[in-house]
Amino acid sequence: MEIKSTRLQAIDVARGLSVVIMIMVHTLWIYGDVATQGSTVFGSVIHILGKGTAAFLVAMGISYVLSRDQSILGTLKRGFYTLGLGYMMNALKFVVPIAVFNTMPENFIAAYSWSSPLSLPQLHYLFLTGDILQLAGLSLIFIAFIGYFIKNKWGVFTLALVMILSSKVVSGLRLDISGVDYLLDLLWGNQYSVYFPLFPWMACVLFGLFIGMAYKERNYDQGFLYRSLGLSGLVMMLLGAALCFYDFKYHFADFFHLGPGGAIYLMGLTAFVYWGIDWIIRHTKPNRFYVLLQYCSQRVTSMYIIQWVLICWGMGILGYQTFSTLGVMALIPLFITLTFLVQYVKDRIPQFCSRLTRRAV
Repeated sequence: MEIKSTRLQAIDVARGLSVVIMIMVHTLWIYGDVATQGSTVFGSVIHILGKGTAAFLVAMGISYVLSRDQSILGTLKRGFYTLGLGYMMNALKFVVPIAVFNTMPENFIAAYSWSSPLSLPQLHYLFLTGDILQLAGLSLIFIAFIGYFIKNKWGVFTLALVMILSSKVVSGLRLDISGVDYLLDLLWGNQYSVYFPLFPWMACVLFGLFIGMAYKERNYDQGFLYRSLGLSGLVMMLLGAALCFYDFKYHFADFFHLGPGGAIYLMGLTAFVYWGIDWIIRHTKPNRFYVLLQYCSQRVTSMYIIQWVLICWGMGILGYQTFSTLGVMALIPLFITLTFLVQYVKDRIPQFCSRLTRRAV
């Protein structure tokens, strides 16, 4: 009997491609001047590509279903570990260059309406910034309990729908209690202290769980999976686009704090792109580019942290939002290359330490 592979190459390739795209997007955000970001075709295209965050989250949900350890304890450990990585990244991105080396450009500080030197509460604010790693960690913590109570894929789908539809209802809700308000911001904040609140972004992870559960129930039938993704993605894109067209401010907002229509559209787009990439892979020969993207996919968290730290530290040398289109075009391959080099070195540190240990013995 033929044993079917559970690996989903198209989703690995899509996630790996998102790693490369995010370096391009973050380079533009940090180094592109106002004109480059807002008044050029290049800036517009990069900003559009930057809307692919849902691809990480949907893939995360699918990967969870296919993972070996889905126990409550194991999932909680991964969730808190990912949260820890998120705050470590914030410290490396912001606190170290500001408080330790004093290399952060003053116009970056001014973007927060602050001036140097920063006070302890201001550094604390930067350290607690809610990024995608905080979202991923909290999502895993919630999934640990969701998996215990909800066993049916349609239950997971319903929960995702509830999160989407209620996202604008609870958006920005606070109790004016220090500490508690921060936790509420992580859940459904509408300010830039949290870029990816749980509502509605966790719905993307739940959508991935739903896809993964359906894939597993169909005995890992990839043909059925990708056909379903293509069709459902198209329907969701049309529905989400219609809602955004009806009321863009409510349904899409500022991208980071999406409404129902925006969330449905981006999940549909992700599903449709998965189908499209699978079609391309099936009609092309295996090549090193696919291998490279799968390498990125397997190291998505590490490379996410590395590229952000490199880009933020680079401001001490290159400045903040000072480059024209050609300058940003030159910086993008530089930061892609540096990210891969640091990741390459990181991959080989365990081997190097092992050799030292064997020699010492």
